[in-house]
Amino acid sequence: MSYCVNCGVELAPSEHACPLCDTEIVNPRQPFDRKYPQPFPKRFDIFSPTDDRAFIAVIISIILALPAAICLACDLAYTKGAGWSLIVMGAMAMLWVYIVPVMFIRRHRVLTLVILDTAALLGFLWLVEAFAAKGLWFVRFALPLVLLADILFVIDYIIIKKLIATRLKKVAVVVATLPILLVGIEATLDYFVDGKVSLLWSFAVSIPCVILAMLLVAVDRRSRFKQEMRKRLHM
Repeated sequence: MSYCVNCGVELAPSEHACPLCDTEIVNPRQPFDRKYPQPFPKRFDIFSPTDDRAFIAVIISIILALPAAICLACDLAYTKGAGWSLIVMGAMAMLWVYIVPVMFIRRHRVLTLVILDTAALLGFLWLVEAFAAKGLWFVRFALPLVLLADILFVIDYIIIKKLIATRLKKVAVVVATLPILLVGIEATLDYFVDGKVSLLWSFAVSIPCVILAMLLVAVDRRSRFKQEMRKRLHM
């Protein structure tokens, strides 16, 4: 058995040139033999990849529908009505919205996925409040926090996608909007528990976030300092 002098590929006696780099084969000890079986077929079939997303979506739908149907049947059999099973059905529906639409919606339509995921999450939380935890925590606590988090995510996504190119500035945008979320969490929680807003810990956490965001922007503007940080951090 001989090897290509150019790339080192193992060669068969039936080859007169390297199949990888097309270098001519010259080996007096192993002459060219046409009758020797070729190591690869002459015919090449091109296979196009199949799109099985619809089939996978059906399988996922069946897997998520089975526990929901079983819980509904048990609930109807023992309690003579649909109660706790609606929460299970809502959870399975929320998982379906999280998994299946991503397979068909293109990546650049992130806002569409955010709207669908938000609607699914809010619907599930409403079911939990309606059938398990009685009270007004959905309207007074869960709904404002979910909407605030989604609005901040959309703002960060638009700014990062449309206006900012460098990595440090992208991190700075996320860090700069984090205090808004923290203040919203504390304000919503205080109003839900005590009926009034008294901001304390959110300010203590927000100040370092703002300082860190300003430092990241300052470092990004100085190329020498940024290169030195990359060397020190082995990035």
